[in-house]
Amino acid sequence: MFGALFVAASLVANVHKDALAEVVNAGGAVGMFGFILLIAVFVVFVIPLDLVLLVPLGTAAWGPVPTALMSIAGWTLGAAVAFGVARRWGAPFVERIVGMRRVRLLENRVPKKHLFGTVVALRMLVSVDVLSYALGLFSTMSWPRYIAATALGVAPFGFYFAYAGTLPFWYQIAAVAAALALASIIIMYWGIRREP
Repeated sequence: MFGALFVAASLVANVHKDALAEVVNAGGAVGMFGFILLIAVFVVFVIPLDLVLLVPLGTAAWGPVPTALMSIAGWTLGAAVAFGVARRWGAPFVERIVGMRRVRLLENRVPKKHLFGTVVALRMLVSVDVLSYALGLFSTMSWPRYIAATALGVAPFGFYFAYAGTLPFWYQIAAVAAALALASIIIMYWGIRREP
């Protein structure tokens, strides 16, 4: 489903590239700030439309490098807010925003050692939103270290999908399939290694 939506949004964005560029250029810096803020809001409220909708549209309008950088900024900002909310107001507030079921699934998976490196690696594989709440609730990581690890971890992901949106149709499908397969393998490996 995710891959199909990404490819569909990329195709639509590439077809309407000129119209999108006009709209974006009319907005200037405000449009870029809005893009970053919208991605951050999607992360905080666990709305999975940033990658499948906004990144392909941004790539068609601004190109892959600006879109990747804005996506990284938006994901990092949203993750920082989610982490801060969880750390400051705790589980009752997180329950109201996103529910605790998925957050609790990660509780025993939060490592006690090598947290910075683990967060960088997980950011390349696991959705930014739920993990941010889990780490805010269950880890001892400081907010600045968390932000740095998040930015480093989402950077490859941001560039990968910004450039994948510019590829021809069959290459996009292959790029999405490869990313999903790699993420699945690493997540399974991580799950096996973290078994109590």
